[in-house]
Amino acid sequence: MVRTVVVPLDGSELAAAALPYGRALAEKFGATLYLVRVVDIDAPAEVAADARDYLARIAQETGLATEIVVRYGDPAAEIVDLVLELPEPMITMTTHGRSGIGRWLFGSVADRVVRNAGVPVLLIRSSMPQREPGVLRSILLPVDGSTLAEAAVPYATELARRFDATIHLVRVAETPEIYSLLSVPAGAPTSAEVLNQLAQQLVETATSYVNELAERLRSEGLRVDAHVLEGIAPEQLLAFERERQPDIVVMATHGRSGLSRVVFGSVAERLLREGTVPLLLIRPPEAAQA
Repeated sequence: MVRTVVVPLDGSELAAAALPYGRALAEKFGATLYLVRVVDIDAPAEVAADARDYLARIAQETGLATEIVVRYGDPAAEIVDLVLELPEPMITMTTHGRSGIGRWLFGSVADRVVRNAGVPVLLIRSSMPQREPGVLRSILLPVDGSTLAEAAVPYATELARRFDATIHLVRVAETPEIYSLLSVPAGAPTSAEVLNQLAQQLVETATSYVNELAERLRSEGLRVDAHVLEGIAPEQLLAFERERQPDIVVMATHGRSGLSRVVFGSVAERLLREGTVPLLLIRPPEAAQA
């Protein structure tokens, strides 16, 4: 599932915040760690040499099987090209920048990597408080009932096995979408009652789904807690994250309404912008080919 872990570095402490996670993943999966730095296409030879020396120093400190790579060109394009050459890669990188996601997930390096690499990308915002970097004891796994969202499940379960972590399986029953219909003139006196029934059915469907999935994962020897929340998905997930303090969130970037809903302007965007833990984004094959 993960045979190579790629950590892009630019020489800054902000980018280096991804290193503890990259090292931990490589160690737990027995994967080769790739440290990558991309320099300008017209950079003089001494710049590339300095970059290689920088990566070599870090590689020596990891104590793991580590490869160092210096490439010339556009950072995002070179990162994407590199992972296409590697077996079962996962990218671990920061979204560093004072403006967080606004700078890095819209039209910049992390955005283009997530869009084009077609491989799992672990995003760590530089301003996130790091309790114990690289330590994963608790995993938040949001699902929405779709097959595409379930693409994240194998990664979450494998992380749970490798790190001996507990999975918090969460589905949000978005009942506000139903009650918003009350604002539409209905005319029928039983409209509220009907909407209450629909909302209850939504909660029951969500509960049945997460309980069934949780039991399946428990049968594989995993520790799984199932949760059904009611409300608006990103707000409920953020509240859950603040309360439970998981070490990582693992989710697909393509749910019911596609990549544009889940990453840009919605769930994953909100979790990365307002959350406090690293976010592992999984692109299902359908999304990666889109």
